[in-house]
Amino acid sequence: MDAPNPILIMVINMTIVFVVLYILGLFIRLIHVVDPTRKRKVEPKKEEVKTTSPVQIPKDDMADKTLAAIIVTSLMAYGCKDFEIKSIKKL
Repeated sequence: MDAPNPILIMVINMTIVFVVLYILGLFIRLIHVVDPTRKRKVEPKKEEVKTTSPVQIPKDDMADKTLAAIIVTSLMAYGCKDFEIKSIKKL
């Protein structure tokens, strides 16, 4: 008899391993969806999230306005979208 091809055996074994891993991954996802002990996220109200900032700039200084716009844009890009700036002043 001929000796079995080791590359064919390797491919078959790797296929079996990855199929089993894929099935286990699906099973874990199913458990996460069906899990009754998981706590549900509660969405905060928008009125509770609003904060004020004690920073103020004069209305005639364009450089400070640009700096304030950059800071606000950076905060919004970071993910702080539910806030309200009441005033900005130079310290």
